Amino acid sequence: MSKKNIIPLGLILLLSSCLRVETEPIMVLNPTATLTAHIKNQKIYATVDLKANPDVLTAGNIPFRFEYEGDLSIFNTKTGNVIDLNSFTGGGISQVYTVSADTATHDRFIVVVSGRVSAFADIGKDSDSSNDKEISTAEFYTEEQFFLTELLSPPAQN
Repeated sequence: MSKKNIIPLGLILLLSSCLRVETEPIMVLNPTATLTAHIKNQKIYATVDLKANPDVLTAGNIPFRFEYEGDLSIFNTKTGNVIDLNSFTGGGISQVYTVSADTATHDRFIVVVSGRVSAFADIGKDSDSSNDKEISTAEFYTEEQFFLTELLSPPAQN
């Protein structure tokens, strides 16, 4: 090969090596919301542990992040009124939120959590959420009834 052919070929290889193809991740979200409750200082505290549970089909080469939004509520079972409400937003692979109620006036509580989790591709890898692309969204809903007598009794010994 002559020098005339090698120089253009080398220049093309040099310039093409600077090109970077961004591949977005592909995933499915399977969120879980686990409710627990305990009593402390005459109050019931109900806690939800939210997890995004992503099933990553293609990782891609763009970082991704998760966002949660929803409501955690504790209800009076006799009137149906909301005793405490926590409207939340947050990020990360998992989050924990809590609501509480006075145990002196109630003996049974219904706790409900509902909302959605979304996954976003961080376009430009710049931590600027305004240009990120939503790649997956899933909703969650869980409700559970808690009885004061069950929460006050000691755990069973195995």
